[in-house]
Amino acid sequence: MRRWLGAAAVALAAVGLTPGVAAAASGRITQIEPDGATLRLVFAADSLPEGVTLDPASVFVTVNGTKIEAKAEPVTGAAVARSAELVIDTSGSMRGEGMAAAKSAALAFVDAVPADVKIGLVTFADTATVKVRPTTDRAAVRRAVGALQPTGETSLYDGVLLGLRELGSTGVRTLLVLSDGADTRSKAPLGSVLNAAKKSGAAVDTVAFKTPDATGQVLAQVADAGGGRSVAAAKAGDIGAAFRESARALSNQLTVTATLPAALKGAVTVAVTATAGAETLTDEALTTVDATVALPSATAAPYRVEVGPLASRPVLYGALAGLFLALALVFAMAFGGLGGDREQGRVRRRLSLYTLTGRNLPQETVPTALGDNDVARSAVELADRVVRQGGFESSLARKLERAGSAIKPAEWLLIHAGSGFGLGLLLLLLTGAAPVLTVLGLVLGFTLPPLYLAFRASRRTNAFLTQLPDTLQLLAGSLSAGYSLPQAVDAVVREGAQPIAGEFSRAIVESRLGVPIEDALETIAHRMDSRDFHWVVMAIRIQREVGGNLAEVLNNVAGTMRERERVRRQVRVLSAEGRLSAWILGGLPPLFGLYLLTVRGSYINPLFTDPIGLLLLGVAALLFTVGVFWLRKVVRVEV
Repeated sequence: MRRWLGAAAVALAAVGLTPGVAAAASGRITQIEPDGATLRLVFAADSLPEGVTLDPASVFVTVNGTKIEAKAEPVTGAAVARSAELVIDTSGSMRGEGMAAAKSAALAFVDAVPADVKIGLVTFADTATVKVRPTTDRAAVRRAVGALQPTGETSLYDGVLLGLRELGSTGVRTLLVLSDGADTRSKAPLGSVLNAAKKSGAAVDTVAFKTPDATGQVLAQVADAGGGRSVAAAKAGDIGAAFRESARALSNQLTVTATLPAALKGAVTVAVTATAGAETLTDEALTTVDATVALPSATAAPYRVEVGPLASRPVLYGALAGLFLALALVFAMAFGGLGGDREQGRVRRRLSLYTLTGRNLPQETVPTALGDNDVARSAVELADRVVRQGGFESSLARKLERAGSAIKPAEWLLIHAGSGFGLGLLLLLLTGAAPVLTVLGLVLGFTLPPLYLAFRASRRTNAFLTQLPDTLQLLAGSLSAGYSLPQAVDAVVREGAQPIAGEFSRAIVESRLGVPIEDALETIAHRMDSRDFHWVVMAIRIQREVGGNLAEVLNNVAGTMRERERVRRQVRVLSAEGRLSAWILGGLPPLFGLYLLTVRGSYINPLFTDPIGLLLLGVAALLFTVGVFWLRKVVRVEV
């Protein structure tokens, strides 16, 4: 915690700015950061005459009364990030000349501060509200100031706390508070405001407009806690003078870098003295240093690590514990079944697709794709109850069969859940609990497995359709040679390639178990979702009922399908450019947004933190979804 000892700043807390009376020039240490043997601070000047600035060459620094080597230079945007937050009272008591003077003073402040200073705006009435987050967009701040309207009561303490939160914790920060009355609606007490002002590291200036003595003293306490100054404005014109003085103070700031004695450690009093024209300005601050800490090497540039708001110890410990349990479960499932009966369990599992032995086995001996140990079986059993009670077991089983996967719905549910939570926890730890990237990890973790399953199903169906004409020709040849239909199907199983050989093999097994061969083939058509094969089965049924040359029918169907496949490939070639354009246009916005989140999160974060940004994000998501479906309809040609 930093405690200011500058007598000038304390004295100014009770000084009122009145017409014809100019406040005495004073200096302030607005920021101080010890870093090993190096001491970095920012020194600012208040109430300097027009055209007078601080002289960097005149600066010298003392520590506990001993002068040390120091170097000073003017603050610029490239060297130090600077921000200023205006906290303005918009309660009903400000109606009339008070609000008009506040708007005029705020606009003058915006025009006077250096271009590199980010300006934010917080108002307080019944509640405290962020009007503009700190930004260098002066036009946005002017529009927000111009739209201010007085109404309601006063939540002064909540406004100050919100302004301090908006300023953040890095860079040179100034909070300028304007109020004309006592707090009546805040949820936070005065003590928490004073404590936050002391800990913030920001310079807090207050302007009391025609306030009672008690309210003026409260504002003076807030300014004193923040190491700033308090001004009592007796009339509307004094508000503008106070705001212009704060803007000039931002233009008269120096960054000072000093080297501490090698053995210095503990609490010390740092004093800075500088000249500005004929004025000699000085201020003191109490800080804790440790010059015995080894400095980083010259090749390693110093940097500040920022952690997200969720990166607290309980959250990180919980995430680490969850990730450890997830990895332990994965390893137990993956390596728990490395015993000698693993191959035997795999064979039993594959045979259970065609027999009832799997259902008759005791639960503790049923093999799983995740291993044959107790942990894997218990997890699969729990997931199996979930998919049964959820009513999506049959639909998920059809998707897995269409993709050619031998795992069960319960096992897939475990993999799906592990992927979602695992990727979310991993990004939570890698990004320092950045909320947007953590949510993105959860979304990707739960979205990618179904997309992968759909991709495998689509690729397998396309391979099935590509092989179908040759398979029908092979069936027709076998029938012409005198084979029966089941024998012809068995010949396809022996001579064909996957996936059509595997599907016909299932049909043969089903027919041997008593299912009519036509129904077994119809099951393949449903499983592969193939209209072409539906037609083939329909032709077989008609031939079995009314008679005819089935081999000739299959040859004709094969010729038709081969011609349709040729047309389908030609259409894909002709539409390739359109499909590529659709992929590029559809993938560019999310990929570019992910790039900005990764390399420059501050640029895109307002979209996720500001109400207007969230609204724009929702509209963009809606338009993006409509555009994706539109492009899909345009480039997709049915054959």
